[in-house]
Amino acid sequence: VSDVIMPEMDGPSMFNEMRKARPDIKIIFMSGYPSDAFQKGLAEGEEFAFLQKPFTLPQLAAKVKEQLVR
Repeated sequence: VSDVIMPEMDGPSMFNEMRKARPDIKIIFMSGYPSDAFQKGLAEGEEFAFLQKPFTLPQLAAKVKEQLVR
């Protein structure tokens, strides 16, 4: 689970680096911006889940469960 906007390295850049070590890793991005606002920082066709801020704890738990079974 990562925010999209972070100091020093944004979420998509972090995810791209993590993919090198773990090609099967799953990610849930969260942001106050729409998901298409940062997709250009990811490889074409890259799969990720997205939570629009603000969200509730049950929404986060459901999204994590969804990703774990995917």
